[in-house]
Amino acid sequence: MEWFDRKCFSMVMVVVSIFLANIGVTHFKKIILAWVVLILTSSAALSADLPNKNILILHSFHKGHTWDDSISKGIDETLASQKNLEMDTNIYYEYMDVERVQGSVHILSLYEFFRKKYAQIRFDVIIATDDSAFRFLMDYQKKLFPKTPVVFCGVNYFEEFEMFGYEQFTGVVERIDIIQTVETALGLHPKTRELLVVVDRTDTSIAIIKTFIRNFKHFRDPTMFHFIGAQTSEELRQRLAALQPGTVVLFVNFTVDKTGKKISMGDGFKKIIQDCPVPVYSFWDSYLGNGVLGGKMSSGSAHGRMAAKIALRILNGELASTIPIFKESLNRHMFDYKLMQRFNIPKEKLPSGTQLVNIPFSFYATYKKLVLSVVASIAGLSLVILALVVNTFKRKRVEKTLNYYTNQLNLLHRIDRAILAGKFSHEITWEVLQHVRDLNACRWASVVLFDFKKQTATLAEVNSDSGVRALTSSSFPISEFNPGILNQGRRVTVNCKNLSASSFVALTFPDDRINHFTCIPLISNGKLIGSLNLSEATRSYPHMVEIDIFEEVAASLAVAIQSVNLQKSEKRYHRDLERLSAKVFEMQEATCRKISFELHDEIGQALTAANINLAAIKKLILPDPQQRLPGLVNDTQAIINRLTEQAHDLSLNLWPPMLRDFGLESTIQWYLRRIGEKVNIQLIFDGSDFPERPAQEIETTLYRLVQEALNNVLKHAQATRVDISITQKQNGMIFFMVEDNGQGFDLETTLSDETMNDRLGILGMRERIAILGGKLDIWSSLDKGTCVSAEIPWQERK
Repeated sequence: MEWFDRKCFSMVMVVVSIFLANIGVTHFKKIILAWVVLILTSSAALSADLPNKNILILHSFHKGHTWDDSISKGIDETLASQKNLEMDTNIYYEYMDVERVQGSVHILSLYEFFRKKYAQIRFDVIIATDDSAFRFLMDYQKKLFPKTPVVFCGVNYFEEFEMFGYEQFTGVVERIDIIQTVETALGLHPKTRELLVVVDRTDTSIAIIKTFIRNFKHFRDPTMFHFIGAQTSEELRQRLAALQPGTVVLFVNFTVDKTGKKISMGDGFKKIIQDCPVPVYSFWDSYLGNGVLGGKMSSGSAHGRMAAKIALRILNGELASTIPIFKESLNRHMFDYKLMQRFNIPKEKLPSGTQLVNIPFSFYATYKKLVLSVVASIAGLSLVILALVVNTFKRKRVEKTLNYYTNQLNLLHRIDRAILAGKFSHEITWEVLQHVRDLNACRWASVVLFDFKKQTATLAEVNSDSGVRALTSSSFPISEFNPGILNQGRRVTVNCKNLSASSFVALTFPDDRINHFTCIPLISNGKLIGSLNLSEATRSYPHMVEIDIFEEVAASLAVAIQSVNLQKSEKRYHRDLERLSAKVFEMQEATCRKISFELHDEIGQALTAANINLAAIKKLILPDPQQRLPGLVNDTQAIINRLTEQAHDLSLNLWPPMLRDFGLESTIQWYLRRIGEKVNIQLIFDGSDFPERPAQEIETTLYRLVQEALNNVLKHAQATRVDISITQKQNGMIFFMVEDNGQGFDLETTLSDETMNDRLGILGMRERIAILGGKLDIWSSLDKGTCVSAEIPWQERK
């Protein structure tokens, strides 16, 4: 950003210098303009040192939602209108989208998303709009944004006692004016016999119905109120279309019909009331313009402006705990002028201070003073225009140069964005060369990369009038580009008349007859990697543009190309690492099988033979009066038996032969029976939906996963039940799950980077499954158990 500011101010200085040199102003005017430039530069330098303030605006709904957009408008207008020279603000917008996506899983997903996204960003204040965002921050603010002040607005269900323990919270409470809206409607429609209240089954509607009931005492005839029960949107549309004069509709809330269908505040609402023959009132200005006549309405923009004012007070140093919650009504009477004409309501009957919308446009009435001022000023402006015509041609020259620099900055900005996004490609290089050609007015531009070992220059990309791209990747002698001079950071002009018929220019552009082309070095980290080549220009520019921007373009291109090369190297090393890991696991399994066979076939047979020999010796020993020698033989036989059993168990644990002979399902059932004989844990296995045998690598990996998971359960979980299941999904994926009802653990702490070095078993499982193209997921919660699951693509057994 600082680099960009310096570039902009340098351009201002240059443009002003050209302007002064060409319009022939007096020495006195030059001094005045120089002072103006100095003041602008100083102000910019001061602004660069201002502290940055980060503001997070968390909306409950989605972008495009009328209420949220209205609040955003109020916030933006207030922040933009504050000419605060003591800070720079960075505004972040987030949308919870709870109207379209609901449930605790969605809230937890938002928490995880915000935790990762803003782990490195500290906010100075957070503005929460509507109840969902407010409740979310009450639950997670201390975890996500500790010690960050929160300003809420648009909150309906607010109780003072809820703020106990939330000293960092303040804001604006939303109140709906039922009494004044109803009284206004009855005053404008004195023949009203029925007030039809439209609600749905949501918590918002239930809360408002309760508010209606509490306010019945203020009305002369509460029996006028009728609440429409649960209906579909079509049923409600027909019901409203059939209403007779003498009825007024109070449209409170209808976002979900009785079938669960979502009703948008825009088109959905319009369709419902489009055929309604009686006036419709509401409490929110977001309904205006969609068929609602009016009411004492809550304004989203008003709430946004008030919340932004409180946020600015906090940013200027006030503590949130010292700012009282704003509980006064921000509502105002608002009416739709077109619907007033339809229902014959004169403006004089409206409450004072009423705001009207959809007023027919009258240019003279709207701009009366402006029209008179324009007429009075035409004569004077004519004189000014006459004076300005003299300078028009000179100003065009300055504008042309300014556009030139603007295009240069846009080009550099595009390259920088591509580098930061890691998406630099041949297509972007081609577009950059197109911009370079537009700036320099040359017939072609190209990028070549050098290979000093082979002494060749490879054509990476070319952009030309003829559209030549077929020779990309062609190689030429590196000497044609004078790398010795380029390596010094200097540009080289190559005379085409001295080149052979097989040169770079002759082969790439055989139909272009040019005298020379310019090579600009591509240097990254002090190393020459290639050159940016430009043919001679077809038109000239003023002398000031000779300060060539293309060296900066070449520097950015060098960084981008080097970045792409590094990414390719990283991917290649990653693939090599995966192949090495797969080979390590393959060798590990082969070693386990070998040791298992040797334990079973060699050591086990040797121990068995020794045991048989001891038994034979025992029979041949003469009776000993003290029976000591036979006792020693018995002890030796017992030791050999234990060793034989241990060698057998060790052989099976290393690699059970039945995995090869009978498959994964039988091996897991056998393994669970062995474990069940040693521990008091209920072990349940379900493999009924797994009819076929996959590849040997998959069976081995899933068996190791069972071993590792059960080993962790026995060591740490203190569980009484473990469920293991394996299924084959319709999409060809193998789904495997091990779940226990043990004490669980804190997943975030246990799997953090600081402790993962001690969790080699988990790392091994993840690596094995990743090699097979699968994914391992671990879920755990304190006192709720642990679930380890894996998805692996099916592979046929060879």
